[in-house]
Amino acid sequence: MPRLPQTGIADRRTPAFTLPDVRDGSWDEFKPHLTQLDAELTDNYAAGSDPVLCVRDRDGRNWTIELASHARNAEIGLSQAAALPGDPVRVIGRRTRHFGEQRIKAVHLTIAGRPFELYPGALG
Repeated sequence: MPRLPQTGIADRRTPAFTLPDVRDGSWDEFKPHLTQLDAELTDNYAAGSDPVLCVRDRDGRNWTIELASHARNAEIGLSQAAALPGDPVRVIGRRTRHFGEQRIKAVHLTIAGRPFELYPGALG
């Protein structure tokens, strides 16, 4: 017969995944303030090993938009089919500190009028 801990079976339950704390070290390569970008979706790699969207802004510059984890994206409904090339995209996120690199870690997206809150509470 299996032996249960003295404090009970539900003693040490943890969520299947946790949202990263924007104050931890994993966000060090990104600027502390939020940036907003209005663009058009060119490619969707939400199902790739590193989920990203590729967008083009009004000035013709190409940007890479880093998304949350696969589990988080699936939870909020952000799938490959949720964003199609040509869709208007509004990104709110943190821009990389690397000079000349057009990359943003998204905390909130609006794709074709549909909002996606990747990191709840990150907007303030």
